[in-house]
Amino acid sequence: MKLGKTIVLSLLLLFFVPSISYSQIFKLGVGGGLTQVLAPEELTKDVSEGGLGFSTNWNLGLVAKIDIPMVPITPRGFLFYHSLSGSGNVETLGKGMSISSAKLENTQSIFEFGVGAQYNFIPVPAGIDPYIALDIAMNSFGDLKQTLANLENKSNGETRFGGGIGLGAEVSIVPVVNVDLMLSYKLFNLIGKDDGEDTISALTLDAFVIFSFL
Repeated sequence: MKLGKTIVLSLLLLFFVPSISYSQIFKLGVGGGLTQVLAPEELTKDVSEGGLGFSTNWNLGLVAKIDIPMVPITPRGFLFYHSLSGSGNVETLGKGMSISSAKLENTQSIFEFGVGAQYNFIPVPAGIDPYIALDIAMNSFGDLKQTLANLENKSNGETRFGGGIGLGAEVSIVPVVNVDLMLSYKLFNLIGKDDGEDTISALTLDAFVIFSFL
């Protein structure tokens, strides 16, 4: 848990230690988008083939940033809730040892809490500010729930640490409101894995409405 404490301390330092030389602009955004699980195969394979059937699902998030004038690096913190689900038919043994088909539903969630920094490129005319972001995160996996013929089985979730890289752009709408679009590649369990545990990766595409405060 030392790494978890380090992440929390980093977030506090980024957002609550004031800058001495520059006035800061605090930004808060709310939004969401899509989470596409890429690996491992046991998560992405069809349920009928023995996988969980996770593919493209939804997420909700909050993001906070501190813009420092004349400095191209922006500290950021974020919270995400990823909802993962998959379903499909599997063969089961019925009465008299007959083979029948039943629907299996798999659901799991990931609560992602992290900090990072974005490097801001030269703004593009028409109010578009592109950037690249590097993040570290603590990821809390919810219980894996598997429901077959109204019978539910649960596997306990775990906490893992990971990171990500993203490309994005803030688009100015009005002076205090922007739209932030971001495509990210995430690794959810780089640190803290059990022996034989595969790395879980995903692509996320998100849009946030960003509000600016002095």
